[in-house]
Amino acid sequence: MIHVYGVVDGLEELPRVLGVDEAPLERRRVAGLELVLSRAETPPSAEVSRKTVLRHAQVVEALMCRSAAILPAQLGRAFRDEDQLATAIEEQAVQLERSLERVRGCVEFGLRATPEPADAPEADSGADYMHARLEQVRLQDDLVERLHEPLARLARATSLQRRTGAVSAAYLVAHDDARAFETAAALLESTPGVTVVCTGPWPPYSFAAGAS
Repeated sequence: MIHVYGVVDGLEELPRVLGVDEAPLERRRVAGLELVLSRAETPPSAEVSRKTVLRHAQVVEALMCRSAAILPAQLGRAFRDEDQLATAIEEQAVQLERSLERVRGCVEFGLRATPEPADAPEADSGADYMHARLEQVRLQDDLVERLHEPLARLARATSLQRRTGAVSAAYLVAHDDARAFETAAALLESTPGVTVVCTGPWPPYSFAAGAS
C-alpha cells in the first residue's frame, strides 16, 4: 500500500523523519508532479490511530518547511500500487497544478469565534423560536463583520463556515503577510463577549482541493 503525504514543488530534500508505520519517505514524479509517499505491506486499518494522525501531520509540516509549495494530502486514503496512484494523479493533474500554484508561498491560519453564553428566554411559540433563530443569524453576521472580514483582507483566499452559535474560518496567507496576520488575530482574541481562538500557521489543508 502507498501512503501519500502531499504534492510538493521546490523540495530541497526529504525531511529526516519516518512516515506512517515507521516507513521511509520516498519521492515520486507522476504526471509532472512530485509526490512524497511511503509504503506499507498491510492495508490501513479502518480506524486511524492517533499515532498515525500525528505522524502524517509531522511529515506534512516538515515538508512545508522545506518546499516552495505543498498540497497536503488528506489522511485516510491509500493506494494499492503504483498504477492506481498514477491513474488517480493523472486524472487530477491539471487541478493539482493550479492548486499548487495557488498555495505557493502561503500558510494557513484558522479562526473560531463563539459568543459567550447568555441567558435566553424560553421559546413558548413558533414566533419565539423564529425570533431566536433570527437573533442567532444576526449575531453570526456581527461576528463575520467584526472578526472575519478584517482578517480576510490580509489573506489571499478564505473559507468561512457558520455553525450553530459559532463562526469558523480558514485563511490562506502569504509568508510575507503572516506576521501582520498574527498581530491582527491576536488583537481580536480580546474581543469582549466572544471566545476567539486563532491557530496556525499550518500547511494549507483547507485549500488543497484535489490532493486527496
